[in-house]
Amino acid sequence: MSRSGRKEVITWIREDYQSNKVRFVAEVVGMLSNLIASLILMWFSPNPPMFWAYIFFLIATALLMSAAISRKSFGFTIMYIAYLAIDGIGFIKTLPWLG
Repeated sequence: MSRSGRKEVITWIREDYQSNKVRFVAEVVGMLSNLIASLILMWFSPNPPMFWAYIFFLIATALLMSAAISRKSFGFTIMYIAYLAIDGIGFIKTLPWLG
């Protein structure tokens, strides 16, 4: 990427942060939560602790869904509602008194 391209990306990130700081932080923490969940799956494969992976997936989904709603993004909002349902069911199945 050329220097001008990097400057444009950095400017875009800065403007996004300044336009809505709470949403920006929610998106960053949501992405980090997804990465943590994926690292849990990778590190403990083939038998990962799904309870903890789902906790991080659910945190990520809630944060990213709120950001999608804030951006008025229909597609991403629907996608995160679906993820919330899927991960919620998976999480419930990991609970010892319900599984």
